[in-house]
Amino acid sequence: MKKALQILNGIAFVSTVFINYLSNTGAMNNRTIGSLSDSIRSLFTPAGYAFSIWGLIYLFLFGFVIYQGRSLFLKVKNDDFVEKVGFWFIISCVANSAWVFAWIYEYTGISCIFIFLLLASILKIIINNKMQIQAVKTSKLLLISLPFVIYGGWVTVASVANVSSYLVKINWEGFGVSAEIWTIIMIVIATLINLMMLSKRKLYAFALAGAWALTAIGVANKENYSTVSTVALGAAVLLVLATLIIKIKNSTSKNTST
Repeated sequence: MKKALQILNGIAFVSTVFINYLSNTGAMNNRTIGSLSDSIRSLFTPAGYAFSIWGLIYLFLFGFVIYQGRSLFLKVKNDDFVEKVGFWFIISCVANSAWVFAWIYEYTGISCIFIFLLLASILKIIINNKMQIQAVKTSKLLLISLPFVIYGGWVTVASVANVSSYLVKINWEGFGVSAEIWTIIMIVIATLINLMMLSKRKLYAFALAGAWALTAIGVANKENYSTVSTVALGAAVLLVLATLIIKIKNSTSKNTST
């Protein structure tokens, strides 16, 4: 089973990267992810530069795929994490690819389902492997934990942005509440989720990825919606400070115990 998982993980990853590449060439529906995002932009949509984080995410995931497949060619001990990840990485790749198709072909509501499936599969991988709860070697931190923690932090905010874009598309009136207020509510929700992951599981990179997204939301709204911008930037600063405080506190407690 492990060998099959290792091979399927590699195939799923390569397929996902290829589909995402195609989605940005205009080959699918003569549109790109970016052009569609601009056409149904909400106040929760981050500035364009924020999406460059995908390059980092895929780089880390590439490292994970290589690392988890080492025992196909070498004698390796302690790679039981492959079975703990199980089929969830493959599910995440399928959800990622399905999201691309749904988004590009303008099935925005369905794309919300796929992005939440993607988020659920990432969180399942994090939970199954007890990421950043148990102390691990640097190699495992860089090639197992960080790829999924950063991925999860970004997709958490992206899933909220996805729902927000869908609401814009269907011209949802927000029960009479302004778009600014709803955006602030969504920023608060995203921040609370990140703070929970930070405090409960010490997922520092998760919170920093969230801070990156919130900063970009602040930048995107700087000129026209100063209140939204201020709240988003303030939330990003809060996440960074909370990360530093919890990291320092955790390091101090470890030193004291030794």
